[in-house]
Amino acid sequence: MTAALTTILGNDIFGQPAGRLCAIHLRDGLIVRLEPLAEVELPALIAAAGPGLIDLRGLLILPGLIDSHLHAIATGMQLLTGDLRHISSVNQLAAEVSAAAESGAEFVRLGGLDPSRLGSAGVDAITRQWLNELTPGRALYIKSVEGHSAWFNALAWERVGVNAVLERLGVSDARRREMQRAGRVWGNAYEQLTTPIYDSYSFAERKQGMALVIERAKAVGLCGLHCLEGYGEHRRHDFEMMLELDQQGDIDLTLYCRDETPALAGELAVPRFGGCWCVDGAIAAHSAALAEPYFDKPELSGELYYSDEQLAAWIESGCAAGMQVCLHAIGERALDQALRCFEQLAPRYLEKLRPRLDHFVMGTPELARRAAKLGVLSSMQPAFDALWGGAEGGYSQRLGPERALRSNPLGQMIGCGLRVAGGSDSYITPLDPLGGIRAAMNHHNEEMRVDFERAVGLFSQDAAYLAHQEDERGRIAGGYQADFTVVRGDRTMAADAAVALTIKGGRVVHDAAEASR
Repeated sequence: MTAALTTILGNDIFGQPAGRLCAIHLRDGLIVRLEPLAEVELPALIAAAGPGLIDLRGLLILPGLIDSHLHAIATGMQLLTGDLRHISSVNQLAAEVSAAAESGAEFVRLGGLDPSRLGSAGVDAITRQWLNELTPGRALYIKSVEGHSAWFNALAWERVGVNAVLERLGVSDARRREMQRAGRVWGNAYEQLTTPIYDSYSFAERKQGMALVIERAKAVGLCGLHCLEGYGEHRRHDFEMMLELDQQGDIDLTLYCRDETPALAGELAVPRFGGCWCVDGAIAAHSAALAEPYFDKPELSGELYYSDEQLAAWIESGCAAGMQVCLHAIGERALDQALRCFEQLAPRYLEKLRPRLDHFVMGTPELARRAAKLGVLSSMQPAFDALWGGAEGGYSQRLGPERALRSNPLGQMIGCGLRVAGGSDSYITPLDPLGGIRAAMNHHNEEMRVDFERAVGLFSQDAAYLAHQEDERGRIAGGYQADFTVVRGDRTMAADAAVALTIKGGRVVHDAAEASR
C-alpha cells in the first residue's frame, strides 16, 4: 500500500453536485470533513497539504464500493481452474475440457458453463458418455453458471458419491435415469454434493484462490465484500482464514457463516449466520420454486428444500443466538415460505437483527411489502438481469418473455419499501460493481430501473446497512472510513466507465495506470 493520503481534491464527488470543487480531508484512515472550495483557495490548500494531497479533478469519486453477496472461496476456486462463461457450443466446450485435461490433473474441474448460451440442442448433446470420452481415466466436473447444478463424468460421479445422495433423498427413478443419462445433477441433490466438491480443493488452493479474489476485488473498485462461506467439511478452517484475511487491511471481509447450527459462528464471535442457506435452487436448473410451472418444462415448478418446520427451526436457532440470519430464495414459493417462517418469529426476534432474504429474483409487490413490514432485507443482483434478462435472454427460455421481464424487479421492490443492497453473487456473475450499478440503471424493464444515486447506494450505503455497518462505511462524510472508488467516467455510467483508483483507509490499494504498465 502507498503512504497515507491527507487530502483528496475533486470536482465530481458522489453526494455533491457535479462540478462542485471540494477537498476531502483525511486522518488516520478516516474522513475528517468535506470542504467546499473556491478556485482562488486552491494554491494555499495545495501548499499546505504537501505530498499527502491527491488531485482527482476530472474523475468521479464514489464511496468505497461494497459487494453485499458473493462466495469468495468458490470464486477463488473458479479463478484457479477454468471459467467457461464464454462457451457457446459443445465443440468449444470439448476443446476447453481437453485443454484443461492436459494439465495432468487427476480431477479436472471447470465452472461457469451457461446452458442458455448453448441452447436446448447443445445442452442435450452433453451426456455422461460424451463426458467420459473427453477425459478418459480422469474425473471431470463442470459447474453450471448458476451454481445449482453440475455435470459429472462416470469417475467424478463415483468420486463424489452421487448415487448415494440420490438414494438418500429418495429421488424418483425417472429423474435418476435422466440425471444419469445427462451426467447432470440439479436441485437439492446437487446441494448435497457441494461438500465433496469443495473438499477436493486443498487448504493451500483455497488460500491461493483467496489471494486472487482480493486482488481482483481491489482492481474492480471494491473496498468491502460480504463473504458467504461454509461449504465442505472444513468450515472452521475457511472461517478462520477469512477472519485472518480481514485483519490485513486491504479490503473489508464481512463473514457470513453458512452452517447447520450457529454454534461455530458463535464460538468465533461472528454475529452472522447462514449466508446462502438455500430455500430453493435456481431458474437455469429448473430448481427455483416458482408459483407457476416453467415455460420450457411445464411439468416442473421447482422445489423447496425444506419443510416449513425444518426451515423455521433453522432460522430460529440463529435468531435465538442473536445473529443476523441470511437465506437464498429465488422463486415466489421460496420467498413466501421464508417470510411465513419470519412472520412466526417476528414478535420475538426480528426488530434489531435485520435478517436477509437474498436474491428476490421473482419478488412481487406483496412479498416485498411483507418483507419490509418485518424488517427483512435483501441483497439483489442487478447483473442477473443484465446477463439473462429481457424478452430474449436466458430467463425467457425458462420463464417465457412476460415473466422474464418481471424478474429481478429491483426498482419495484425498493418502491414497495424493501431495503435492498447490490451484490454480484460471484462466482455466478463476475466481481464488477460498476457493471452492477450500470445494470441497475438499465434494467430490461424500465419499471424496474433505479437512478444513478440509488444505484450507487446499493453498492455503498445500503450494503453497509445490511451488515450493521452504516455508521462507519458506505458514505463520503466525516467520521466514515476513508474508502473511495475513483472512476474514469461520468454519472451516466456508460460502458467505458472504468476504475482508476481504489482507496482503502486513506491509502491507494489499486492504481489502474500503474497496474497496466
